[in-house]
Amino acid sequence: MEKLIEHRLNTSAETTTIDDLDLPLNKALTVAAWVHSDTSRAEAMQPLVSQWTPRSAFDTFTAYDAGHTDQLSTRGYFGAVFDGRYVYFCPVRDQQDRTAVHGRVLRYDTQAEFKDPDNWQAFDASYTDGLHTAGFYGGAFDGRYVYFNPRDDGQDHHSRLLRYDTQAEFKDPDSWQAHDVQFPHSGQGLAFDGQYLYFCPGYTKASHADPTNPAASLDDEPSGQILRYNTRAPLKDPTSYTIFDAQQVSEQATCFDGAVFDGRHIYFAPLSGGQVLRYNIGSDFSDPASWDTYNASPQGMLMNVGVLFDGRHIYFCSYGNSHMMRYDTDGAFGHPDSWEKHDAAQTNSLDTGGFDGGFFDGRYLYYMPFTRNAAPGESIFHCNWLRYDTTGIFTDPASWSAHDASFVDGLHTTAYNAGAFDGRFFYTAPWRGDLDNGEAHGRVLRYDTLGSASSFSLRYDDFGHNGGLCAALLGPSFTVNTTHGAVSIATYQTLAPGTHHLVGVYDDKSIKLYIDGTLAAERLHNGHSLQQSNTAVDIGHIAQGTARFQGTIAKIYLANTAQDATWIDSAYRADTE
Repeated sequence: MEKLIEHRLNTSAETTTIDDLDLPLNKALTVAAWVHSDTSRAEAMQPLVSQWTPRSAFDTFTAYDAGHTDQLSTRGYFGAVFDGRYVYFCPVRDQQDRTAVHGRVLRYDTQAEFKDPDNWQAFDASYTDGLHTAGFYGGAFDGRYVYFNPRDDGQDHHSRLLRYDTQAEFKDPDSWQAHDVQFPHSGQGLAFDGQYLYFCPGYTKASHADPTNPAASLDDEPSGQILRYNTRAPLKDPTSYTIFDAQQVSEQATCFDGAVFDGRHIYFAPLSGGQVLRYNIGSDFSDPASWDTYNASPQGMLMNVGVLFDGRHIYFCSYGNSHMMRYDTDGAFGHPDSWEKHDAAQTNSLDTGGFDGGFFDGRYLYYMPFTRNAAPGESIFHCNWLRYDTTGIFTDPASWSAHDASFVDGLHTTAYNAGAFDGRFFYTAPWRGDLDNGEAHGRVLRYDTLGSASSFSLRYDDFGHNGGLCAALLGPSFTVNTTHGAVSIATYQTLAPGTHHLVGVYDDKSIKLYIDGTLAAERLHNGHSLQQSNTAVDIGHIAQGTARFQGTIAKIYLANTAQDATWIDSAYRADTE
């Protein structure tokens, strides 16, 4: 039997680091924190206690061709969603031809071997509830359901919202539902505030559309019509949906590609034009006074696909250009001093311009490569990843690095559209390239942000956004790094301001998260051993990055045992009575 090691630490500092903490780990762990926060800031990654150090090296890519899963053509995806165990890839089309849309959802089990075909599944949801449910652009997870954002069916922009119940069997048709909102505007990414899904408007049918070739003009008429769905209301009830025309705020408020929630506002990233749109949540959705815009073009903003949040700054993923832009949410939205630009062209002597979504791991921001302004004779598609170290100055080239992942594990790995993050690995959604004879591809690229040098992270709140284009709202979370990857649990709702007791427990059967003495979430897992790490334990931050807890941490507890519900209830009551 392993010797019990316990650590009880008092701390009044907002952030600190503890070196050389003896904590031998095998298959059991308890991490507890007594904390206080005066705010409720959803979507801000707020670490409490973490032995969690993102790799400084930028080269741990692997690849797997999932393009023929379950005897289906599983190629061509726009974004991916993580539900705590599985990654779901959002289907768009498997040919570059616009009419080749499909609804074949690809799924990967993150607790199993990445390159084993048995761990990949596919389900053809192309015709759900009697509707043609194909051609999607991103998705969202609300804690139970995965939603797929309607884009177009190859002929028209459609609004047939597809939904999967994660508590039911993946390949059972009864696990899937669809509803046609009768809203002829394409969606291009979405955000989630814990109750409402916000669909980014892309295009609507052009007045000059050729009836003999409607696909030719699908992206000709920008739209500012924003659809919102109440996830607490019935999927098929028309009153569950509302629409706001952003052109009431500005004539230029059209065609967005990605949105993000910072706990107070929803920010919509402009595909072109530089007109950033913002909605103040909790205010009247239909009132133009609840909205404002800012034209970031004078600051250098060009095209964008995807948007990220590090707890303070909103980062825009530049599309087809190298102008990396960010907005400081602590500053005035309409003031130029709140905005910064860095031209990342030729970082590490690579052509680093043109991205499609990205990721944030607590310290680093990663921009996913897609297209660039290529030199004559070169392909517009590329795989030159760009990374920003948030401990550095945004405008300093030394804060930026790049890596060419064009050929990984013997596969040609270029042209991706966003993806999903499981806490350790991020997974890219395969889209199209120039070596596939006009076909989309299914080569999933995976990046390991941690390796074996990290063990656990207990968080007051977590960044649920998937790849810059897809959405979730994680709330408090507990993630461990095992010998077979990350295992996590989250509550999918934020905590009210005040004092709280959070406890994460891992054993050989399950991972649990307790809030204020009560079991808040639990998930079974495959029983893998924890990674043993000798790295420092960070309190209130992750490796000095911009992910910070916005409050105070009074006490922490660490032990290489799985404490039970009685112990946790007693510990909570001892501190509140």
